[in-house]
Amino acid sequence: MKIIKVLRREEGSATIEFLAMVPLVFFIMMIFWQFLVAGYSAIVAQSAVNEAAKTYAVTNNIAEASLAASNFIDDVGGNLEFVNLYESSRSGNNFGLTLNVNLELNFVPEKIVGVLPPVAFERSVNGRVMD
Repeated sequence: MKIIKVLRREEGSATIEFLAMVPLVFFIMMIFWQFLVAGYSAIVAQSAVNEAAKTYAVTNNIAEASLAASNFIDDVGGNLEFVNLYESSRSGNNFGLTLNVNLELNFVPEKIVGVLPPVAFERSVNGRVMD
């Protein structure tokens, strides 16, 4: 009988519930943080390809446009890596550029899972070469 009375008391139950929820809350916060980083990286990649398109529209030189995109990504920082920029379409003065980048994941420390492969994605833009 004494054991049942001890088990029915709720002293300390809030502490146990709190300790059980802390890892889950931290895990959810890490996932949310990674989504924010991925969204920011997509915005930066689109801005970089827009910068490359402006340069390409004026110079009509893919090497200079690649340098502009690479410099933009390097200046912004973060865990986004420039891979390449190429002309995806051309019709007269109209052109299309595609930028490939890699996003390094920082979701889980390397000590736990080792090195995670980067997430590769691309962004495209269309423009017109200035005469």
